[in-house]
Amino acid sequence: MNQRVANRVNSIAVSAYKFVGSLLLTLIMLGLVSFLSVQGFFLVSRGWVSPTVISPTDEQILTLNTQVAAQTSARDHVLSDRRSVENRISDAERTISAERAFQQRFLVALRGERDARDRVAQRLSLLRREYSSARAEIMQSNRAYAGLARTRTDALYDARLLEQEEKLTINHHLAQLAQSNLSLAQSSVDLETRLDSLHREIAGLSAVQSGMGKSETPQGMTSDVLLLEREYTHSVLEQARAEATLTSLQTDLAALDEVALRYDTLIASLRASPYLKAIEKDLTVAFVPYENIPNAEQGTPLYACAAKVVWCHEVGVIGRILEGEVSIKHPIRQYMLRGVMVEIQLTDGPSAREDLLHLGRPPLLL
Repeated sequence: MNQRVANRVNSIAVSAYKFVGSLLLTLIMLGLVSFLSVQGFFLVSRGWVSPTVISPTDEQILTLNTQVAAQTSARDHVLSDRRSVENRISDAERTISAERAFQQRFLVALRGERDARDRVAQRLSLLRREYSSARAEIMQSNRAYAGLARTRTDALYDARLLEQEEKLTINHHLAQLAQSNLSLAQSSVDLETRLDSLHREIAGLSAVQSGMGKSETPQGMTSDVLLLEREYTHSVLEQARAEATLTSLQTDLAALDEVALRYDTLIASLRASPYLKAIEKDLTVAFVPYENIPNAEQGTPLYACAAKVVWCHEVGVIGRILEGEVSIKHPIRQYMLRGVMVEIQLTDGPSAREDLLHLGRPPLLL
């Protein structure tokens, strides 16, 4: 009896073991077939997208925002430097304009001063000739009168026809006449000195005009015109420094423009990221690999399926494609894919959390 019970129990245990083994083998085979089927399906399928739920606190969004802020700050710093350089360029241009105007006016004033002195010298030369002629006549007349008056006075005094006081008075007048002759001689010397000074000044101004900007020293330079030339030379040096500074600043400005343009391009590319666009416009988006784009035209229906490929139902449609490339991990095969983001309009909100949605129709028509 006991042996029959034991045999019965053993038979049940063996049957149960076989059943469990067969069941496990069947489940393993089903799992393997399902895995290979899904892998095979996605190996050849070009009709799926991967919905993406984008949050403002997403690590990639935070990274992009940080990069945009950093690049914008760097661009603003470059623009600040550019404004500073523009101000310095304006200052250099004003300096150059002022120095050029000064140099032109200096030359005009120098020429006018020389012409004025030349006219004065001509008038003084004419006056000297007239003065010399008049002086000679006056002095000759004075000498003749003085000689005659002295002889006549002595004769009258000797004849006692003239008092001592009257003789002294006449001698005093004769002394004043001699003093006037000395004054005439002194005036003649002053006139000659003034005329000589004018000639030296004219020669100096002519020397400055002919030697302006040259290294050799022209003849006829005077200390006064040398100081004038120093002012002109100082202006020329200031203009040369301003022009050199202007050239350097223009080069710096071109370099800053190029840097600012690169920053603008970089910031524009960062802002063009589909992730940022989706956050700014509150869009629901999905990733489409490049090879699936032909099947993701605007208005294409979207299907969500249980077990990835069965029991499917329509959940929305495809919208427009967003500019900019993105890379994400394949939802099934776990390697990186390159593609773009597209807008999607979902009628079933939870479908946005699916790993993937199918384009156009259910994959197995189920």
